Amino acid sequence: MPQTKVAPIETSCSARKRQTIVEAGTNVFLRLGYENATMDIVATEAGVAKQTVYNHFQSKDGLFHAIVEEIGEDLLSTIAASAQQGGQPRQVLTALATRFMAILMRPSSVALHRLLVSEAPRFPELGRMIFAIGPQGAVNRLARYLAEQADKGTLTVTDAELSAEQFLGALRGHFQLRALFQVEELPDEAAIQAAIDHAVGNFLKAHEARRLRQV
Repeated sequence: MPQTKVAPIETSCSARKRQTIVEAGTNVFLRLGYENATMDIVATEAGVAKQTVYNHFQSKDGLFHAIVEEIGEDLLSTIAASAQQGGQPRQVLTALATRFMAILMRPSSVALHRLLVSEAPRFPELGRMIFAIGPQGAVNRLARYLAEQADKGTLTVTDAELSAEQFLGALRGHFQLRALFQVEELPDEAAIQAAIDHAVGNFLKAHEARRLRQV
């Protein structure tokens, strides 16, 4: 008789517990700051034993790294998925921009950004590490996509990294600054979509291959 496959219950439970710890860690870091947060407090917040936290993350640095990496991976996976589907640059860039803005304008992302800026002078190595896996990681992945499109002849790109930086910077605009300084309420979907369309349109005007413009 064929054997019945058993679902990997332990693996799924471990993944759920890890996610619970990440969410608890995020709350603790945002509430207390990096320096005052401890693994004991995270364990209490998550409702698990301290050793369980250490089983998943070897240190406070490791937990904080995982929190930021999860946000970055969310964005990077959007770029990869859109590129693999073989969509045109406008489709890929619009999908990326939509996800990027959704992540950027989340209240938890805004609060985390404030925390990173405030802690970086005291923990410069942590700041460099977070920058590498977050903002720079997004730029690097987008730059690879732009370079691939340049090789295919669909885009004209002379400096892929600079173009990626400028595209993501155009999306941030003053939205992020207004959110960080709490100048006004978060913009509605219509305002964000208008900014996305504007940024994508301007980017393609500057980078579309000449032969495509003439079609």
